[in-house]
Amino acid sequence: MESGVECADVVHGDYFMGGMMVINGLMALVLLLSGLFHSLLRRLGQPSIISHILAGVVVGPTFLGRAVDLRRLGMHNAGSALGDTIYYLRIVFMFFLGLEMDLRYLRHNLRRSLLLACGGSAISFLLAVAAGPFFYGMLHPSSAATFHPQKLYASTALFILVLTSTASPVLIRIVTELKLTTSETGQLAIGAAFATDIASLTAISMMVVNPTIFGHDGKPLPSRSSSSSCSTQFLLFLWMALVVCVAVGVAVRAARLINRMKRGRQYVSKYELLGMLLLIVGLSLAVQFMGYSASMAAFLIGLAVPREGPLARTLVDRLTYPVHQMVMPLCFGAIGARLDFAEIGRFTATQFAFAVAFTTAVSSAGKVGGTVLVGRWLGMSAREALVLGFLLNVKGYSDILAINLADKSNVWGDTAQVVLVVASIVNTFMAGPASAAIVRQQRRAFKYRSHCLQELRVEQELRVLVCVHGAGGVQAMLTLAELSKGSSAPVAVYLLHLVELQTARKYAITHLYNNQSLDSKEEEDARWGYSWEMEQVTAAVHAFSTYDAAVPLPVRQMTAISSLASMDEDVRNGVEDARASLVIVPFHKEQRYDGRMVSRRGGDGRRQLNQRILQRARCTVGILVERRLPSIPGISHQVVAVFLSGADDREAVAYATRLSAHPSVSVSVSRFMLPEESRTSMRMSEEEAEDEEFMAEVRARFVSPGQVTYTERYVSNGVETLESLSSMVGECSLLVVGRGGGEGGGGAARNTMTRGMAGLEVEEEECPELGAIGEVLASDDFLGCSASVLVLQQHKLHRRMRTWKQKQHSQSSQSQHGGGRALPLPDDEDDDIFDWNYD
Repeated sequence: MESGVECADVVHGDYFMGGMMVINGLMALVLLLSGLFHSLLRRLGQPSIISHILAGVVVGPTFLGRAVDLRRLGMHNAGSALGDTIYYLRIVFMFFLGLEMDLRYLRHNLRRSLLLACGGSAISFLLAVAAGPFFYGMLHPSSAATFHPQKLYASTALFILVLTSTASPVLIRIVTELKLTTSETGQLAIGAAFATDIASLTAISMMVVNPTIFGHDGKPLPSRSSSSSCSTQFLLFLWMALVVCVAVGVAVRAARLINRMKRGRQYVSKYELLGMLLLIVGLSLAVQFMGYSASMAAFLIGLAVPREGPLARTLVDRLTYPVHQMVMPLCFGAIGARLDFAEIGRFTATQFAFAVAFTTAVSSAGKVGGTVLVGRWLGMSAREALVLGFLLNVKGYSDILAINLADKSNVWGDTAQVVLVVASIVNTFMAGPASAAIVRQQRRAFKYRSHCLQELRVEQELRVLVCVHGAGGVQAMLTLAELSKGSSAPVAVYLLHLVELQTARKYAITHLYNNQSLDSKEEEDARWGYSWEMEQVTAAVHAFSTYDAAVPLPVRQMTAISSLASMDEDVRNGVEDARASLVIVPFHKEQRYDGRMVSRRGGDGRRQLNQRILQRARCTVGILVERRLPSIPGISHQVVAVFLSGADDREAVAYATRLSAHPSVSVSVSRFMLPEESRTSMRMSEEEAEDEEFMAEVRARFVSPGQVTYTERYVSNGVETLESLSSMVGECSLLVVGRGGGEGGGGAARNTMTRGMAGLEVEEEECPELGAIGEVLASDDFLGCSASVLVLQQHKLHRRMRTWKQKQHSQSSQSQHGGGRALPLPDDEDDDIFDWNYD
């Protein structure tokens, strides 16, 4: 029996069950191989899409297809069999892809994201226009006799789409694995990828309205509108646009109706979810019946569905796992299964490798080069711009759609499609390790770089990480962060919600997003779980950010669920991810209704947590003793910075001078000094000399122009210091002081001015994390103090490095006069300490 007869018999159902078994086996094999490849390649920083395509290549005609002849079961190849089977799943996948692209994400750093996207795409566009004809001629040498300019134009246009595209979902996964989602680099990369992806998909949407199909001889085949005028083609485009708009409008109205019906609920039921998915698939098929692409229609519907409400929350939560773990591997596995590396025409392995290398080089040069040029023009460092360039060169979505469109239109042959897919894989393969290597180098530099406010200029960006234990502390922390941004100085605010892991509530983690079917009692129990706490904090952040609608404060939220014993590790990781120069944690006591400070739930554990953060954090640490710090709009703040001596006090004054740039803040610096006769009897130390130099700079830059008021108070002991503090705290709303003591203590002068401050009825060293001055101001026995207190400690490693440099300089001077040995690095660090960007 001939193969054609066998295929006909299969079509009539003779081998239907055998075909079903083969299809199920192919899908299971793709999922299995995809998981196996990803478990190996993820260690090299590779996204899952590469594993999916490689799994498809294995089950395709290149490998498995040579052992099993699927034509005997009525199938052309594994790629077409998988593609036909998952046709409806592909519609759901494209809808979910649009749902994941939140256009509101572009609001952050909109101008810079668009410039980066345009820069990389513009250079890629120019290179693709120049290299497009060469690419077509290189891979279609036999078409010279039957050359048609229209096919060359179509090939160049699709080549431009392939080279200029960026796969934002793939980029998001790489950024997440590199822990860059909260960094400015990650935010810019995601925003630029969204802009590029949307532009590419919009172009593809327009091209699929009335694509030109080419025959084997290279001539365009007649279509329904091939002989129509330009006005008729324009009317056809408008008709398609109207059809798509109606479908999108129906889906959006249905989504809003479901949200209105389920108002106040966290999720919708499974029946409503299923009904919405069926509606989306039905609308997409209806649009396809009208002549448009069902996949692109589903993508546009996903892009337009409202992100607020229980429906979007349910769609994301219920579809994320099956789409990423099952649908996506099958979709990209079907693409890989269509590739046959044995059918590359007359090309040798060397020629094929040259074609892939050429395409990869053009794509990388355009994306990386254009992004680096724009990034340097925007003032970014070379490393950061290079990371963005490699990240924006990832492929996997728009380029695959463009290659599929070329396949359906017969623009490219099998060889060209294989070359482009392999080049896309190589580009994405390079992006992960290259970005990871640069980021690791940046993080090593960050780990050993000085991050202190004293060396941060007012016009430079301040990156602040504020920590809260609940919704009650959000307002004060964000108010302080809002004050820090001044009038024009940039500030990046990160809020870390510290949730204590308790044994009695471990179930809340697994049921965090699965309480839509709880009864009234279970709902009441869930109100006190982690989900309730997180929702309260999110609501508080949203309320603060939208309170002043004219100038909203962008806040990036993070959540850490761990025990108090290990929570300092989460804070340190948050500092590193945010690259923060200042982390502010709440004091373990809270103000009661009668004004007294009391220790509530977990007070001792939170106090020990603050002490560990002070000891281990790699940036300046602030502890906020909050006494109802008022919000910003319409309220003026009087801030007083107390300066005695030492590095911590210099840090406090440096932060206060930054607050003075805010139009609602008045800053006063009060310097406590020993009387003249006491100072003349004491020899000035290096610390005191640095204090004098710092205060001279403050007076020149801030006091002389009238931006900050400055007073000097002469005290001889702790009692006089206490009396002087009592006279100045009545009218201020915030006191900024240095912790002092230990390495940042300020020497003998500070010890003299704080000795004998035991006039208050407080135990000795009850709160050593606040220091002597901070503990007094936070005490209930300090009458008349209703102001909040911020206690700052300068980055310890900065002090040690400064001391080490001074000793090294001293020894270098001694070695010039004879002998000497090298000093060990502080804290036994290795030679990476010389990678600091100290200046």
